[in-house]
Amino acid sequence: METRKESLKKAWETFVHDSSIDPTVRPVIAESWGRSKALGIDPNVFRIQRTAPDTIEKELSDQQQFINTSLSIMKNLFDFVQGTGFLISLADKNGMILDLVGEDKIVKKAGTHIGDIWTEESLGTNSICLSLLTRAPIQVFAAEHYLTSFHSWTCSSAPIFDENGAILGVLSMTGECDQVHLHTLGMVVAGVNAIKDNLQMQTSFKQIAISNTYKTAIMESIDEGIVALTTEGAVTHINNTARRILKIDRPMKEIVGTLLRQVLGSHHPLCDKIENCFKISNGDIFFMDEGSFTVTHRLIHSRDNQIIGMVLVLREMKMMKKLVNGMVGARARYTFHDIIGNNTKFKETIKLAKAAGNSVSNVLLLGESGTGKEIFAQSIHNAGPRRSGPFLGINCAALPRGLIESELFGYAEGAFTGAKKGGNPGKFELADGGTFFLDEIGEMSLDLQAILLRVLQESSIVRIGGKEIIPVDVRIIAATNKDLLKEIKIGNFRRDLYYRLNVLTINIPPLQKRKDDISTLATYFLNILNQRLNTNVKFISDEVLEIFGSYHWPGNIRELQNILERAINITNGNTIIPASLPEFMFSPNGTPKNIAAGSQVPLKEYEKQLIISLLEEHNGNRAKVAKILNISRTTLYRKIDDYNIGI
Repeated sequence: METRKESLKKAWETFVHDSSIDPTVRPVIAESWGRSKALGIDPNVFRIQRTAPDTIEKELSDQQQFINTSLSIMKNLFDFVQGTGFLISLADKNGMILDLVGEDKIVKKAGTHIGDIWTEESLGTNSICLSLLTRAPIQVFAAEHYLTSFHSWTCSSAPIFDENGAILGVLSMTGECDQVHLHTLGMVVAGVNAIKDNLQMQTSFKQIAISNTYKTAIMESIDEGIVALTTEGAVTHINNTARRILKIDRPMKEIVGTLLRQVLGSHHPLCDKIENCFKISNGDIFFMDEGSFTVTHRLIHSRDNQIIGMVLVLREMKMMKKLVNGMVGARARYTFHDIIGNNTKFKETIKLAKAAGNSVSNVLLLGESGTGKEIFAQSIHNAGPRRSGPFLGINCAALPRGLIESELFGYAEGAFTGAKKGGNPGKFELADGGTFFLDEIGEMSLDLQAILLRVLQESSIVRIGGKEIIPVDVRIIAATNKDLLKEIKIGNFRRDLYYRLNVLTINIPPLQKRKDDISTLATYFLNILNQRLNTNVKFISDEVLEIFGSYHWPGNIRELQNILERAINITNGNTIIPASLPEFMFSPNGTPKNIAAGSQVPLKEYEKQLIISLLEEHNGNRAKVAKILNISRTTLYRKIDDYNIGI
């Protein structure tokens, strides 16, 4: 009876002789024979195409991970068939041999090497090229090969795909015909599946590694300290900020996987706190290490809502203060470039203020209301070594006695009904490392003056209702329109506080004494107001400038700005004329008020008339009047009562 090997041999000879195909030949083999013959390949000549050495080296380098992953599987397969004359090979997607595993004599007998090209164009019908073409496992038996050199061999090959379905290469087992059976192809397919699983596992590991790298980068880019814990309290992740805050100097590899209690010490107060955190809701805040940092927590839940861990967020108080200051606008906007004037005396004032900017000593600004004391304060701050720190201010006359104390010094948790949990820092704490501007310091009550004096002497504060002493490093710039020496004589101001504040005294001249600057200031404010109000009033008439020069300006620069804003709003053309000015700037007969040299207009009388005029103009809208006057509504209400204004 004719064997399969013999019948295939006859069918092959018939095809080579007259190109006819025996019906017993598989179509995939018959089609490959036809292509091989059409390519002009001599079936009796073994002439394999080999890749150039430099190309081989590059391909092996590019495919190193693929080769290393496949090699372990190839060696496992070889262990099963060792001693039976099998050769196991790995080819890339182009049919180039990447690696070989087999006994030396078998490798030599097969006549193949790393870098050989197993395509139809090179070797005619073979299992490697057919596996690539059909994208399926295939076994080529004996004379099914087109070259006679391979008629004593049987080769089983299967393609290796990546996770996207693209072919990476081919795994093959080649052996003598008598040693091969159908199970050989099954072994190759199993090997391919193992390679694919290993590649996917490596991809997953790589993705996890990338994810961990991203996670580490994210954690290290966060200003807060981050600690992730298991339910048992073991550390799974911790960033360097947390290590610094918690003063942990152990290597990272000794921390991860270790109980936090063992890392910090069994008596560390944080350990007791976090054990209770597993029993309470997310986000509770507690202070640690004498208030130097706060801790919040968030529980980690599984998909079935079971608690599987916790994340702790540690925030240093100095970082929180910086954040809060940024949110509340605790910064100085003005510099000496914003102070306008060429008056000789005023330029001397600026020179003295710039000298104060180079110092860290306390400053006392003296001047009438509206002369720009806060602009000077901000400019001094921005010119000095504390420019990168916060700038906070408070108007000592604008807040009630009880409120100003909590604003200055903050309060502790439970200090009074409605106090925030964890307490609230005062402006002295928030200004730490920067400048604190105390406007209208002459209005501060004597008992608060005593507390302020103690703060300046000890450089520390105690919150209302608290016991903890909190150090503060703050430069004070105080301002007043009062004669503090006179206030000391009548018992309204403490002499010792005055000397604490009066290190560098700067007198800001009123506008009445620098009338040569009025035209410059008016032009400056005109440009600024046009931008803010989206108007196009370009000029101020000479008549208006003459009126400005004759007017006493009890409200100083602030009054000049307010009058210009009013004029811009009611001017129809592009020039401010006398008709745009308020009535109180004129005498009863309609001519400008001429103030005799050295005469004084009572400030309170002017202020009263100004408030009445503005209330009438704005139909009693007190909020708008307060905004125009740049004072709080509370201050406006108080002045209305003081002046017995019935509108």
